[in-house]
Amino acid sequence: MSELNRMLSDLSSQQNSEKRLAVASIPSVWGFRFARVVLALVATLVGATGISWALSSGSEKAPLTPPTLIPEPVFADSTPKAAPSPTQKVVKSEVSYVAKHSVPKAVDVEQPVSLAKAENTVITKVPEPVLMAKVEPVKAARVLDSIEVEQEASLSVETIELTGEQLADIAYEKAQKRAQVGDTQKAIAFLRDAVKYNSSHIAATNQLAGLLYGRSQLRDAENVLRKGISANPNSATLKLTLARMYQQNGSEESALNVLSSSVNLLDGEQVRFVSMRAALAQKLGKNLEAKQSYQWLTEQEPMDGRWWLGLGVSAEKTGANAEAEKAYGKAVQSGGLSNQSVNFARQRLVYLENLKQGATDGR
Repeated sequence: MSELNRMLSDLSSQQNSEKRLAVASIPSVWGFRFARVVLALVATLVGATGISWALSSGSEKAPLTPPTLIPEPVFADSTPKAAPSPTQKVVKSEVSYVAKHSVPKAVDVEQPVSLAKAENTVITKVPEPVLMAKVEPVKAARVLDSIEVEQEASLSVETIELTGEQLADIAYEKAQKRAQVGDTQKAIAFLRDAVKYNSSHIAATNQLAGLLYGRSQLRDAENVLRKGISANPNSATLKLTLARMYQQNGSEESALNVLSSSVNLLDGEQVRFVSMRAALAQKLGKNLEAKQSYQWLTEQEPMDGRWWLGLGVSAEKTGANAEAEKAYGKAVQSGGLSNQSVNFARQRLVYLENLKQGATDGR
């Protein structure tokens, strides 16, 4: 009891009370630093939690979490005071703030973290939402690419089918270009295509036969013309080409056979056709056929002395002297003959006149 009474008396004494108040010291500097580190770390975690929530939500326009204002701790003077220390209140308010805004299981208080490191973490985390805006041009570019691909895919290809005649004309034009530069080999190839596409292409058939004949491919040229005549039985051009080919090779009989068709069915060049036939028939001694051909020619071109001269010769050989005399007279009058031909016609006139006179005298 005596010890208890002594302690009570000490508490009640004013001197002891003043001494106890004087002994109370200001919290150490380490306590303030530890509180600031804890507050900065909590603020960093709160900001990072808000940013991660914004990123995970997927909304490009989600508002950012406003920064949390951290109350700056008030440092007390180093001089001791009798009144209660204000730093005690600051510590209480900071602890209360941490209790309200702390995230469960987010901070390990026992692990010391420097304030500079915490501040650097906050700076690196804040620009994260800006990365969402940088993705937009890439998406826009991909959208444009897809639109271009769809436009290209929508293009349609229209196929135009050419007829055999059109293909033959195209090949024939190519052959002309190659023939002009002297490339007969390619010209022949294009002409063969033209004839294959259109067997009635007379110009291609005629030119192809001529090129083959010029390269001494006589058999090929003959086959080309024969096929062309078979496809175009009334073509005077193809028949004349084949007849001249036979004539140049000494096959005059074959040439005359080619020209034995009816003149009225020919598609053109009738005068040339009949004149060649008449000359071949006269040379081969087929005077009646020659006479008929020349007679037709004099009807078509009566002012051409060649036809009258030919008619006179063929008529004389068939024994139609009166008809021959008349033809020789027309040949001299018509003109268009050389002096030699005119002299020959006059000599035949004198001969026929004397022959007729002798016959009269013999009676």
